[in-house]
Amino acid sequence: MLSDRDLDVTDRFGLRNKGFHSGPPPAIGAKALPVPTSLLIDADGKLLWMDQSANYQRRSDPDYVLAALREHLGSAHENSSATVSTDP
Repeated sequence: MLSDRDLDVTDRFGLRNKGFHSGPPPAIGAKALPVPTSLLIDADGKLLWMDQSANYQRRSDPDYVLAALREHLGSAHENSSATVSTDP
């Protein structure tokens, strides 16, 4: 989970949604919203898996993300904790 109020990380990954939205403008006064995206990045920074939603109000289903984790990391990592880096 990442809080990116100023969209700094969002812009570094090229995930800013500059299109129109069906909902009200964000209360924080942002001119754009990030595209809802789940990324799985390995320790070397290589993108292993990505899921993006066409609807900014929807996020990746947890079971879908868990399936990707199992596929790319194997069942040995199911009970281990992960380290997340925001460096693209």
